[in-house]
Amino acid sequence: MHPVMCGKLEKRLNMKRRRREEEENEIEKKRQGSSNMSSHAPGTSPSTGSCTSTNNTGQTSLRAATCTRTNNTASFTSLYTMGAQLGEGGCGLVYAGTRRADGKQVAIKYVTTNFSKKLLKIPGESQPLPLEVALMEIVCRPPACSHVIQLLDWFEEADRIVLVLELPSPCLDVSKFTKQLGGYMEESLARFVLRQVLRATMHCQDRGVLHRDIKSQNLLIQTDDLHVKLIDFGCGDLLKEAPYTHFAGTRPFQPPEWVMDGEYHGRPATVWSLGVLLFAMVCGSRPFKGEQDIIAADLYFKEGLSNECKNLIRWCLQRDPAKRPVLEQILHHEWMTR
Repeated sequence: MHPVMCGKLEKRLNMKRRRREEEENEIEKKRQGSSNMSSHAPGTSPSTGSCTSTNNTGQTSLRAATCTRTNNTASFTSLYTMGAQLGEGGCGLVYAGTRRADGKQVAIKYVTTNFSKKLLKIPGESQPLPLEVALMEIVCRPPACSHVIQLLDWFEEADRIVLVLELPSPCLDVSKFTKQLGGYMEESLARFVLRQVLRATMHCQDRGVLHRDIKSQNLLIQTDDLHVKLIDFGCGDLLKEAPYTHFAGTRPFQPPEWVMDGEYHGRPATVWSLGVLLFAMVCGSRPFKGEQDIIAADLYFKEGLSNECKNLIRWCLQRDPAKRPVLEQILHHEWMTR
């Protein structure tokens, strides 16, 4: 992008960011006063009420509590129309779609059963659900988080699962958005984005869910107001205290303890991925090229980066997971509160 155009875009985004920051500060105040969700079992919350129903045709439909319920015996194609392909991941394809009842624009994600064999029984459900569906139901139950994409509906077909998701508009994933800015973000914008990602991550972990694939491609940013949403729970699992012995996620984001020992704990591994994300946003590239780089954990920063920002990145990317901060410490780090 031409420097003049980039400067104008940055100025416009800063104005939007300041407006959004005022709203986010109010949300944070409310969050601080809310009850700790981690005291509830996975899939439960202070709010009651199930969001699922099973139809009579063997096709399962899940709807958010705030959505208008339609005929549960209807098929997917009678409820939604499908549009252009939006993206493709390791677990399936995503298309634009429209809800016939009211014209609402949605995202439709197809996941083959090869990637969704694991089932999870959660409170409030009579039958086990496909893992990705169960995790999304847990994090989407009221009170929901505006920084986590919402599951509106789902269907189980013979060889695949169909997820109907909220579709923010206009939006880009953070990777594409950053490219439009010239390849990296100014610190103020990166801080604003990371703050929202932290809130999404904290919400998920408060609900007992580990995302396991936090990266710029799994973050949508609305280009009109810079609101960020975490997407794609296809690599997720329930959060547990015991170590994980299977890596699910993106290889450049794998923590050194996995590379060296073949296991990792969910919380410090998440912090590592946030450090990689922050580095990429402010420096324009990922910090490590391969496993040896990950183990060495040597960092080479872009010129002009503030000491506070470099300090936070180094803290998140400590080779020893016990020395990394927890999410609350990141949120209150001096760079985050500037």
